[in-house]
Amino acid sequence: MKDYNYSRLAKYYDILENVESIESFNPVLLKILRKHNVKSILDMTCGTGVQAGFLHKKGLKVKASDYNAQMIKIARSKFKKVDFRKGDIRTSKYGKFDAVISIFNAIGHLSRKDFEKAIRNIGKNLNDKGLYIFDIFCYDYMKKNFIKHEFIDFAKEVNDTKFVRFNNNKMDKKKKILTMNQKIYVQKGLDKPMIFKESWDLQIYSSKELKRILEKNGSQVVEFLDMSGKKYKPNSSLILTIARKK
Repeated sequence: MKDYNYSRLAKYYDILENVESIESFNPVLLKILRKHNVKSILDMTCGTGVQAGFLHKKGLKVKASDYNAQMIKIARSKFKKVDFRKGDIRTSKYGKFDAVISIFNAIGHLSRKDFEKAIRNIGKNLNDKGLYIFDIFCYDYMKKNFIKHEFIDFAKEVNDTKFVRFNNNKMDKKKKILTMNQKIYVQKGLDKPMIFKESWDLQIYSSKELKRILEKNGSQVVEFLDMSGKKYKPNSSLILTIARKK
């Protein structure tokens, strides 16, 4: 699988991924955690720390890790009281927690084989009956609503710098793989723009397939939700899964 080069664009990540939109999910996540009486959290794909920092401020015991060292560096600069580590969701072990999270479609970057490996490793980081909470692109939605032409999905000016992102993506319905092809322009003032070209693969899943994979690897589905916290319906692009360690 081709993967995204987070190191090249780490310093622009919060802008390009619209951190305000990511932050808007935090109250939904907190409500779920409180519903299940979660006190300790391990974020295993923390990125720049958007969820980990928020949950720490809300009084939860938080530890966080990410595969990319540059993302961890930024997270540490933003949230100095959170314990951030460089780690791998497939292999890293940090202790026992009430819940493990991997948000913002992070597991889509894993092959199906590595996703199963990650689920088993997550179980080793969970207390008995602990929760694993993650979101992923929904295959049933994507096969009906996939955009086949090139399009602009992001344009923003921050201070004196403009950001524009083009997408020209491909979808293999048989293999359930979404290939993301992006061209990103970053221009300060009227300087010559920097151009970043990225191409990477994302796995996409149906709720039925997620249920089967989780049960095969030691977890069971508690519920499927959309990103607003409501019961999942096939017209949602992302499936928010709450699973429990058996």
